[in-house]
Amino acid sequence: MTRDAILLLLMLVLVVSVTDATESPTTIVVYEPLNFVLSQTEMPIYETIAPEVNLTYAEDLAFSLFGIRDSFAAEVEGIYVVNSGDKTFELDSTDGSLFYADYSKLWNISLGIDRTTPSQCRTNADEWLAENELIPTSAHFANIGNTTAMIYNTDSGETQSKILQYHVNYEFTIGEYPITGEAAQISVMIGEGGERIGFDWKWQYINPDPHATAILLEFESILDTNEIASSSIVDYRLVYDLADEDSNLLVPVYEITLVEPDDDGNDIHFVLKIDATDYKPLVQITNPQSSITVEPGQTITFDCAVVLGTPPYTYEWQSDFDGVLSTAKSFSISTLSEQFKKNVNVPHSISVSVWDAENRWDSEAIAVTVDSSPPIIIEWGIVLVALGAVFVLVSALVISKRKGIFMLLFLLMLGSAFVFFPITSATSGMSENHKLTPSAPTGAYDDGVKEIGIEWIGLSHHKKPLYNNEKNTEGFYNWMGISGGYSREFNWHEYSAWEEDFVDASFGGTDTEWVDAVDFVYLHSHGGPNGISFTSKHDQTFLNFSEMRLGDGDLETLAIDACKTLAWRDKHGNNVFSRWGPAMQGIHQVCGFATNSVNSAKTGPKFGLYITGLSLLNSATIVNAWFRACLETEPSDSVSAVFYATKSTNPYQPQQDDPIHDHAYGFGYVCSDPTPGTYLNFVYITSSC
Repeated sequence: MTRDAILLLLMLVLVVSVTDATESPTTIVVYEPLNFVLSQTEMPIYETIAPEVNLTYAEDLAFSLFGIRDSFAAEVEGIYVVNSGDKTFELDSTDGSLFYADYSKLWNISLGIDRTTPSQCRTNADEWLAENELIPTSAHFANIGNTTAMIYNTDSGETQSKILQYHVNYEFTIGEYPITGEAAQISVMIGEGGERIGFDWKWQYINPDPHATAILLEFESILDTNEIASSSIVDYRLVYDLADEDSNLLVPVYEITLVEPDDDGNDIHFVLKIDATDYKPLVQITNPQSSITVEPGQTITFDCAVVLGTPPYTYEWQSDFDGVLSTAKSFSISTLSEQFKKNVNVPHSISVSVWDAENRWDSEAIAVTVDSSPPIIIEWGIVLVALGAVFVLVSALVISKRKGIFMLLFLLMLGSAFVFFPITSATSGMSENHKLTPSAPTGAYDDGVKEIGIEWIGLSHHKKPLYNNEKNTEGFYNWMGISGGYSREFNWHEYSAWEEDFVDASFGGTDTEWVDAVDFVYLHSHGGPNGISFTSKHDQTFLNFSEMRLGDGDLETLAIDACKTLAWRDKHGNNVFSRWGPAMQGIHQVCGFATNSVNSAKTGPKFGLYITGLSLLNSATIVNAWFRACLETEPSDSVSAVFYATKSTNPYQPQQDDPIHDHAYGFGYVCSDPTPGTYLNFVYITSSC
C-alpha cells in the first residue's frame, strides 16, 4: 500500500510540473559598444550663406541667360517663376538655385543630337558659364553625361539607340574634398547645334571662416562599428555634405559604395553616407539587444547608449504603428498593439531618435512583435525526468511481473498532461489589447477612382539604414493625396512591407490585392538589377523582378527609388529588356535608376510637385517629372531611367497614345494600357543627373 501511494504521488508531481510559462524578453544588457577611434585630424565645419534675391532679379536672369522677355516673374511657394510658352525659368529664394528648361526640346524623344560632339558641348558650357559669371573658383568640370533613348522591337529583336542631349556637369570642392548631395552642382544640358535647352545650378556662398571643427574618425573603426566588410566596398571617399536637408552646415562624411549578397545570393547595391567626425551624436539601442516577440500586455524595457555630439541629449522613442512612446532615455511599456496584415503578425519598428545640444541627431530601430499566440515552450528538463520515471517504473513492473491498474493510471495521467499543455500555454496569462487589421484598397479596379500606395524600408535595414525613406516616400504620398486628389490606399513600411505585395499570383504573390489594385505605387529601399531588398521575414526578403506581372490589374506607374533597378545589364549579362519585358502587362511606365542612387528626402516630394504642378509651375509628364526630380536631388554620376512598352510603330516619333505623353490622372493626357499583343516596342530612356 505504501508503495502504491508513493507511485501515485510521483504521478501527480509529474503532471503539475508541466508548465505553460512564456519566455520573457531579456533585460540583461550585453552589447557591443560604439567603439569609434578618434584620429589626430581636425576637420572644419563650414556654413553656407543663401543669397538675397527678388522678383526683379529673377526676371533679369531669365532674360540675360535665356532670352525670355516680356514675361513677369511670380512667386510660388518661395520660387520665382518666369514662363514663356514651353520655356520656364525658376529661381529658388531659399537657396538661390536656378533651373531652366525648354520642354519642347529637353528629354524630347523625337529629337536628337548628331553633329554636336561632347567636347564641343563642354567648350560651349565653359565659355557660357564664364561669360555670365556662373562658375565660382571652387567649381570644377566633373563629367559629360547624356540622355539616351533605346528601342527594342519585340518582333525582330533589333535594338536602336540615339542620344537626345548632352549634360555637361560640374562639381564643387572645399580644398581637396568634393561637395556632394544637393549643396552644390551645375549641369548644362545642350541639344543639337549647341543650343542650351536645360540648366540646373545649385551653389551657395561658403563662409571661409569655419563654423566649428570636429575630430575625424578612423575609417576602419567606422567599418567595424557598422559591420561593413572591406571586401564589399566598391569605392569610398571623404566628402562634404549638408548635415541634413534643412541645415546650412557642410560637414565631412564618408560616401561608401557597397555591393553585398543577400541570403539567396542576390546582389544588393548601397550608397551609404556615414558621418566622418565626432560632430554628430550616434545612438545604439542596448535593450532589447535584438528583435523580440512578446505577448499582449507584457512589459518591455527599452534603453539606449549615445556617444559623440554635444551633451545633453534629448530622446524620442517611436513605434511606426503606435506613434510616440516616450521621451526618456529608457522606459518600460506594456501597451504595444498587436498588428496584423492578412492575419499575420507584423512587427513594430521601434526607433529612438536622439538630438544633442546643437540639435544634431541620429536614429536606430529594432523589431518588436506582439503576438497573442506565442510558440509553445517545452520544459525539456521535466520531459527528461518524466521519461526517466517511465523507464524506471516499467522496468520495476517487468521485473516484479506485476501488471496492475497503477501502471495504466500512470501512463494516462502522464499523457494527459502533455495533451492539455498546448491548450493552457496558448491561453493563460493573456490580457486584452488593441489589434489592427487593415483592409486592401477599397476602390481597386474602379476606373473612375485614382489611387496611390507606397511601400518603404528605412531604419529596419539596421546597419545599412536609409534615414530619409519615410520622409521621402510619405512626402510623395501625401502630396499626391492632398494636391493630386489621389485616394491614399496603403502605406506599408519597414516590416509590414512585403515582397509578395509585388509578386504575381502565378508565382504565389498577392499583387492583385495591393500593388496592382491601385494606379500609382512608389517603392523605396535598397536594390539591384534583379530586385529589391525587404526586411520582413514573411515569405521572401528579396523581390525578384522576374516574378512581377504589372498592369494586368489597375497599376499604371511604378516608381522604384533604389540603386540600379533599371541598370542596362546585370552581372549575368541580362539586359534591361529581357529582365523587365515580361513584367509589362499593361503598366504604362516604370521609373528608377540605371546606376547607384543616394538616399534623398526630396526626390519623392519633388516628383509629386512636378507631376501635379502648382499655380505657375505647370504639370509635367510623368517621365519629365521623374527626370527633373532626380536631376535636382542626385549627383552627376547618377543616372535616372524610365522603361515602358509602346504601341507606336516608331517610338522616336510616338503617336499620341504613347506612355511618353502620360500625365497623372487629372493633370493631362493619359494613354491607354499597353497590354501584351498591343505593343510593338520597349523603350528605355536614361538621363544623367
